[in-house]
Amino acid sequence: MGRQLKRKLMVSLIVSMLLVSLIFNINMAKATMTDAGEGVAVTLDNYDQARIKWFNKLTGNEKFNPNDPDMNNYLLKLSNRVTNSGNTGSWDTLNKSNDRTYLWKNLLSTTNSAEITSAYNNLKDMALAYSIKGSNLYHNEALKVDLLNALDWMYANRYNQQKSEYGNWWDWEIGTPKRLNDIMVLMYDDLTYTQLNNYIRAIDRFDPDPKVRTLNGVKETGANLLDKIFIANLRGVIGKNSDKITQGHDALSKEYDYVDHGDGVYKDGSLVQHFNIAYTGAYGAVWLTRTADILYLLKGSPWEITDPNINNVFNWATDSFEPVIYKGAVMDMVNGRTISRQYENDHDKGRGIILSLLNLADAAPQEKSTLIKRMVKEWIQTDTTFPNYTAGLSIYDIDLVKSLMNDPVIQPRGELLKNQIFAGMDRVVHLRPGFGLGISIFSDRISAFEYGNGENSKGWYTGIGMTSLYNNDLSQFKNDFWPTVDSFRLPGTTTDGSKGVLIDWKAYYNTRTWAGGSTMDGLYGAAGMDFSLANVTGSSLQGKKSWFMFDNEIVALGSDITSEDNRKVETIVENRQLRDTGDNQLTVNGETKSSSLGWSEPMENVKWAHLDGNVQNSGLGYYFPKSASIFGLRESRTGAWSEINRGGQTQAITRNYLSLAFDHGTNPEAASYSYVLLPNKNKEDVKSYSQNPNVTILSNTKNVHSVKETTLGITAANFFAAGTADMITSENPSSVMVKEEKGELTLSVSDPTQKQDKVIIELDKTGTSVISKDDTVHVLQTSPTIKVEVNVAGAIGKSHVVKFQVDEIKDIERLDQVIHFGYQNGWIMNDGIYNSLISKVDRIQKHKDDSRLVYLGVEALENEVRAQFGIMIDPVFANFLLSKTMLLGSHK
Repeated sequence: MGRQLKRKLMVSLIVSMLLVSLIFNINMAKATMTDAGEGVAVTLDNYDQARIKWFNKLTGNEKFNPNDPDMNNYLLKLSNRVTNSGNTGSWDTLNKSNDRTYLWKNLLSTTNSAEITSAYNNLKDMALAYSIKGSNLYHNEALKVDLLNALDWMYANRYNQQKSEYGNWWDWEIGTPKRLNDIMVLMYDDLTYTQLNNYIRAIDRFDPDPKVRTLNGVKETGANLLDKIFIANLRGVIGKNSDKITQGHDALSKEYDYVDHGDGVYKDGSLVQHFNIAYTGAYGAVWLTRTADILYLLKGSPWEITDPNINNVFNWATDSFEPVIYKGAVMDMVNGRTISRQYENDHDKGRGIILSLLNLADAAPQEKSTLIKRMVKEWIQTDTTFPNYTAGLSIYDIDLVKSLMNDPVIQPRGELLKNQIFAGMDRVVHLRPGFGLGISIFSDRISAFEYGNGENSKGWYTGIGMTSLYNNDLSQFKNDFWPTVDSFRLPGTTTDGSKGVLIDWKAYYNTRTWAGGSTMDGLYGAAGMDFSLANVTGSSLQGKKSWFMFDNEIVALGSDITSEDNRKVETIVENRQLRDTGDNQLTVNGETKSSSLGWSEPMENVKWAHLDGNVQNSGLGYYFPKSASIFGLRESRTGAWSEINRGGQTQAITRNYLSLAFDHGTNPEAASYSYVLLPNKNKEDVKSYSQNPNVTILSNTKNVHSVKETTLGITAANFFAAGTADMITSENPSSVMVKEEKGELTLSVSDPTQKQDKVIIELDKTGTSVISKDDTVHVLQTSPTIKVEVNVAGAIGKSHVVKFQVDEIKDIERLDQVIHFGYQNGWIMNDGIYNSLISKVDRIQKHKDDSRLVYLGVEALENEVRAQFGIMIDPVFANFLLSKTMLLGSHK
């Protein structure tokens, strides 16, 4: 008996020691799981600190204020999504039976991958409600039990390392693991080692390497890459695996470097994804958000991002994102196919970007941080589409926004005044007091639109010259615009109403290469494109389009518009959504047109028009330099989101629109148009402008579009081929702007084809010296004319600038040619006036070396031009002539 007792005691001791050892090893495994990784000084506390940091961002527990009504409202809505009196919450409807084959009745599919992501969305809501201190479900034991059991069910039946991907790869490799990571952070203290290990192994199955797509080996870039790197970061933190945290960081350096083709950010601020789509507002927003998340999670840790390229992201806040956000709305022209998503309007997307920028500001150097916070404060203050800007935000973000808005040190930026050509993504922005204009063009580099996953099925013309005007009417593109507007008659476009074949992810390129423009002083711009619809809709429609952007006007020109398909061709000057009554007043040449829906009228000899806006200070004016034939239409249109996105609702929506269009007829040959947009003008202002316009159209031909803005002294020209416009001669396709002011001349040149090595420009001016120039500009001569050679190789459509001191004697010598040119074209309508002007010019030229006599002669000439303004001298030409005399200011 003694031996048996000793043997039993020995066995018991061994078993006890094994159990203690097993428990110790399990706890150690949960604490260390893998080694820390080479070259990184890491303690176990570093992992926990990073995890707790993310926990606090998810929950906002450290920021929670029980007296804040917005935070309480957020918690109430969260709780109601989980459980409510109608028993419709995710916890209420959760199938809790032991033999269940599904968790929710609306998520039964084993072929639709989106349902996996949706299920984890529900579980994340439940985890948040359980983890947030102010929640009425905080640490609810029954909720915890059901949540943990549901997580195990999802692992066993939907998302584990034995599963193969079906449906959309994104759900398996981004959507689901991102949400599962968050849930593990929220429920970490309640999950066993086995549970954590299971869920991590599932993530590792579908995200073994963030740089490569598991489904097909595609190399990840941009937003998708950053999403997957952050998934690896957080999975490594949870699993205490340093190698996993830093996995993919070698790809970050390249991601934050500039690109010159394909996906990424360009030096001009362009942000391209899917190789050929302008995507600042969608994938760019994800890219920005995830960057902010990575920097936040790892800041102050052994894994902090120290690559110097990361500093570029703070410049991109101002170069890429700031210009395309107007009063809180991110312009739809950079939102790609997401414009067709019912619950992602321009202001909602804008708010998401703004919050990401605000989060990013905390990681930025002080100067950049202040710049970002000032622009954010401006947007929040001016975006009145949200009754409460913080409604629906997380507790952490509510605190972030309110802290900024209550900080008296940070002053709002004020209105941004800027012209920016995004040549890398074929987009243009023009921001002036009270309005912002976006122009969408396409080329052999950028697709006309993107279609995929059943989204954006009517996007044909969104990138073919559409002009989007933003002003005080902040709901213009938010109020169900995309499902109800006539998608084949978008403002700014030249259209025959044709459509092609929808093919997922197809590139709908332009067969022509000229697309882009030039800028002057970052304030004014010229943009255009040579277009063909051959590869988009299969139509033979082609033509050339330009926009010249000045202070308060945008000049639109079109030429060489040709088609052979027996379709009516139009250029849509405007297609504006009206207020609910649809009776916004339209005035044409002083006559008020019918306010009845259904009105249409072909109007002749239209000189000007004005449309009342939907809100105060949002009216729009239109000036037609050549009295035009314009077709007007006031209509009520009905559509559904399902018509442009298979995931949209089928409910019919009706909105009202007013359109103005040039009718080029059927099978036009070399048709043209010209008009001037006058944003935020009342009808008296528009009428006055039409009688005394500030712009003169110098050329609207097959090869050259050119305009002069007389008050600014700017001449702009788009040369689709070699040619001459006024004083500018280009030997190559180019976009050129010239500004003359106080004896100085500034020249800006770009290559919109992005295929040339050099562009040669000659100006009929005499330079006395070079004040400044870009290194890419080689001055060939300054006399008797100015001639430069611009190295445009690899410039990706950039504007190259040179500034000269000029000899204005040349302008005096050319005055007689200008007057003779006006007389020949019938703009000087009286022989006696013509002879009198020539006589005055002759006296100026004879005394060109005597500044006093030149001053007196110019004064006499200007007085006569003003006296005959609109009487015997055409007002447009009179302004042009006065602009020439004003340039003689140095002689005065």
